[in-house]
Amino acid sequence: MKKALLLALFGGLLFFGKPVQAQNNLLKVNLLAPLVSTGSFYYERVLGDSRSIQVGAFFTKFEELSGYGITPEYRVYLSDEPAPAGFYVAPFASFMSFTIESDEDYMNDFKATARNFGGGLVVGRQWIFKEMVSFDMFIGPEYTVGNMEFISGDREQAESANLTGWIGRAGISVGLKF
Repeated sequence: MKKALLLALFGGLLFFGKPVQAQNNLLKVNLLAPLVSTGSFYYERVLGDSRSIQVGAFFTKFEELSGYGITPEYRVYLSDEPAPAGFYVAPFASFMSFTIESDEDYMNDFKATARNFGGGLVVGRQWIFKEMVSFDMFIGPEYTVGNMEFISGDREQAESANLTGWIGRAGISVGLKF
C-alpha cells in the first residue's frame, strides 16, 4: 500500500509538476467583418519561433449571399520577435458554401447554391500586448473557383452574385493569447 501511494505521488508530481509552458494559442475576432454583415473568428497555434498555423471560420448574410467558410493558413514570421508577434506572410486555402438568393424584385428573383475553393497569400503584422492581448492586421489577394447549382429565377443575376475569380481578403483582429 505504501509503495502504491508513493508511486501515485511520484507519478502525480511528474504529470502535474511540469514546468509552465509558453502561451502558444490565440483566439481572435475580426473587427472589420461586421461591416459586411459577417462574423469572423480565428484560432492560431504557434509551432516555433517563426511559424504558426491559423484556422479561420466565418458566417455571413450580406446582400444576396448567406453561408459560411473555413480558411486554414500557415504563417511564417519574418521579424526578429518570436511568433506570434511581428511581420508575417501566410499562404492560405479556403472553402466557402453559400446560398445566393434575392426576392427584391418579382421579375428578377433568383436562388442558387455555390461551393467555392480558393487560395492566396496575405501579409500582415501582429502585436502582442502584456503577453496576453493580440492585435493583428492583414491584407492580400485570393483566387476562388467553384460550382454553382442554379435552383430558380434569373440565372444571369445569380451568376453575377457568385464569388469566383480574384477577391480580396483583409482584416483587423483582436484576441487573447493563452
